[in-house]
Amino acid sequence: MHDPAPDTNASGALTQYRAARLPTLPESAVALDELFSFMAEAELRFESLRMRITDRQVTAHGEETVTHDIWLRHTGFAKVVSTRGPAADGDYDVWVTDGQTVSTFNALGRTATKRRIPHAPVGLDHPDLPRRSRIYSSQTALPNETLADTFVHPNGLCRNVLTTGTIFRTGTAALAGGRETLLLRCNHPRSSQLLLDRPDHWLEVGVDTQTGMLLLFAEHVGDRITRHAEATNVRLDETIPDSAFTIHTSSDTRTIY
Repeated sequence: MHDPAPDTNASGALTQYRAARLPTLPESAVALDELFSFMAEAELRFESLRMRITDRQVTAHGEETVTHDIWLRHTGFAKVVSTRGPAADGDYDVWVTDGQTVSTFNALGRTATKRRIPHAPVGLDHPDLPRRSRIYSSQTALPNETLADTFVHPNGLCRNVLTTGTIFRTGTAALAGGRETLLLRCNHPRSSQLLLDRPDHWLEVGVDTQTGMLLLFAEHVGDRITRHAEATNVRLDETIPDSAFTIHTSSDTRTIY
């Protein structure tokens, strides 16, 4: 989408955007391994991102909804606000990074944290490793094991979940305000908790054909939907000011570490 451009990170060091190996999908009937390689580099096809994900889950308490608002600017700057239930309830978490440190805030508990961003051991992304064993080194980190990370960095989902089941292409759809989306169905993925390890468990995944990001993640047991997470708004390459990557807290907030 854009030529790689230099930037400076939080420490003032000059950085460089990596270029995606596959700028676009090579063809409509692309092989699955090529599609997964395309998806692994999703974040490299834009310089900034604003995304909203609405996640609805059926639990023992009934249907619960969490909204994730994501701001991302390469290289290293990201913010995720996760709101449970209506925004007026004030039940939300904030996660922010500048590429060097991670700060968090929990609104209900009035607690905050700040620590150095963790780094993976060197060599886990070496090209000599088979793809199933390779860890993707993200250009800009997002909170691990969250929908925000899965939607923007789908390599882990492809490697650990989708490849463990039987995958079919089911068609296309227009999601997130009209973005062309490739729909996949994965029957009986084995990377799930024992509760869902049953033959009628299947996933529906929507892949943005422009970037490779996820726009849809739906979990089914038979004909029942147990989870439906969808990107309802996606905006690429808009200017995001530095002020977006801050956490505003009150005087009664406790910093616990």
